[in-house]
Amino acid sequence: MYSDTIDHFAKLAKVKAALLKNNPMSFFIGALMAGAYLGMGIVLVFTVAGQLDPSIRPMVMGMSFGIALTLVIFAGSELFTGHTMYMTIGWLKETVTGSEVFKAWGASWSGNLMGALLFGVMVALGHGALYNESSDLLNAVASAKMNKGPVQLFFLAILCNWLVCLAIWTAARTENDAAKCILIFWCLYGFFASGFEHSVANMAVFSMALLGEHPESVSLTGMFYNLFFVTLGNLVSGSVFMAVGYWAASPKAMDQSSKPAKKIKAMLDGSFDLLLKLYGLTKTYSKQGWQFAKEKRQEKLKKAA
Repeated sequence: MYSDTIDHFAKLAKVKAALLKNNPMSFFIGALMAGAYLGMGIVLVFTVAGQLDPSIRPMVMGMSFGIALTLVIFAGSELFTGHTMYMTIGWLKETVTGSEVFKAWGASWSGNLMGALLFGVMVALGHGALYNESSDLLNAVASAKMNKGPVQLFFLAILCNWLVCLAIWTAARTENDAAKCILIFWCLYGFFASGFEHSVANMAVFSMALLGEHPESVSLTGMFYNLFFVTLGNLVSGSVFMAVGYWAASPKAMDQSSKPAKKIKAMLDGSFDLLLKLYGLTKTYSKQGWQFAKEKRQEKLKKAA
């Protein structure tokens, strides 16, 4: 059912790995662009939401952020959170090696960070509405992100990249450009309005907050604290929840996979068998326990009589 989409991303992973190997500058420029594109989305989100009533602010912010991933997909660029999914699929299908996966992750993440920083500098020099009407909201959001707990950041990041990768995945399953835009919009609306954590979007938020006037609660240390746990969560979501998840849901793709992937398949099969056995034991003992309780109750009734 999903094998065609898996094959598509496996081939894409091979293309990305080859680009990074043969022309690393081109790959890095693409990563810079992705960081800047998400920065454009962040500027729009906070500029629009700065003067809104807090009760409707999350809805409008979510509706405004779709421009970011729309530009990434239609214009083309190297977004780290997307790489977590399709580079893992490439490894599972043996179109790329493990080292190529990690190199692509590292290059895209660092390029996205640099792109977000450079875009933030341009926004700061322009000193537009973001730093006038919306600076309080920007600083409040940046401060809140920097002061969340590690576990909270990790799981919010998992939820976030699940939706981002779903946007990329579903867009690849249709040829209609209008449908792609709608799918991207809804997935991005879901993650942004829900307050989930996206590493590259956070790079843009923090860059712009740090380059403007900001309180002590917004700091460089807080930025990298947030990015560490959010990056881990984004990685787990894209590689495990999406890549391994859909690969495991496609028997044809699993049968044609690499040796390491087949080991994962064996582990999944073993885990499933164990769950079935545990379920059987639980059901058996529950039935026996219920029968024992019924007999005891009947004995008490006889004695009472």
